[in-house]
Amino acid sequence: MSRGLKHAVKTMSNVHRPDGRSNVFLFSTPRSGSTWLMELIWTQPAFKYCNQPLSLFNPLVRKHLGTDRWEALYEGEFTPTLERYFKEISEGRIRFANPNPLRGHYRFVTHRIVIKEIHGCADRIDWVRDTFNARVAYLIRHPIAVAISSERFPLIGAFLGTAYRDHFSHEQLVVADRLAKSDTPLELGVLSWCLQNSVPLREASDDWALVTYEQLVVDPAPVIHDLAAKLELPAPGRMMDALTVPSVNVKIKSSEETQHLLYETAADRRPDLVDKWRRRVDEDEEARAMDILGTFGLDVYTRGDVFPADWAWIPKRSGAGEDRRTDVTSP
Repeated sequence: MSRGLKHAVKTMSNVHRPDGRSNVFLFSTPRSGSTWLMELIWTQPAFKYCNQPLSLFNPLVRKHLGTDRWEALYEGEFTPTLERYFKEISEGRIRFANPNPLRGHYRFVTHRIVIKEIHGCADRIDWVRDTFNARVAYLIRHPIAVAISSERFPLIGAFLGTAYRDHFSHEQLVVADRLAKSDTPLELGVLSWCLQNSVPLREASDDWALVTYEQLVVDPAPVIHDLAAKLELPAPGRMMDALTVPSVNVKIKSSEETQHLLYETAADRRPDLVDKWRRRVDEDEEARAMDILGTFGLDVYTRGDVFPADWAWIPKRSGAGEDRRTDVTSP
């Protein structure tokens, strides 16, 4: 099917009628499992999804936004454009990012949207929540796992070339400007992760559903419960049932090993999925990467541990992460 025909089918295959309930904005970074989480939320009654509406790799996004500059997404004067654009998406007037009508949870008539964004608005998530009466989910994954599975880091220039720089100290910017010139993909990937996640993690409030990929893999039930409560999702059982259904990105971009671990093996093997990046990174590389997190004051992940800190575990309690860490053995 040609790209033009796919666009036409997606545009015409849905009637969206907002009914006053909140939409969900899912924020994350590339290669963090965001498509998987978006599709879990999509299982909920009356939902459709809108996938990556600020990805300037997509010519239709560039057309609607009137720009091909990543920097524009972080410039204050671009705010009215973003407000108009998200308003039209929320009202169902922009539909090119609708789900494929051949997918399992397709609905012709919808009333709510889960909007997945992994490129823009890292510094204005509360503005999105308040402007569009939205609920917020924020997904993070270990920075090394993200970095080694990513192929490009288009936002580094936007973070360091706009007023977004003002969120960081002089010392942090000195390190960031140096690393931005690196030819080492791991350093570039971890730098991009730190720049994108530092501001949201600093500003996150209790009404956000803050989710870690690692817990969603190995201990999903508390995560699903928290998502249902904070995002007003009425059928959490549907999300639990869908945990073993591969997302589009997993089918296309992930290895056979990853697909097997996530969807076909017993629960006691699933921790291998969050640990497998260690086979590609030696101790010195891990230490240098995690030093970057230290520069930015980020303690959500630490050297030698594939799981997030206790404060990022659901429920937040001392030792919550340690109970799961014993399931994972280093190579």
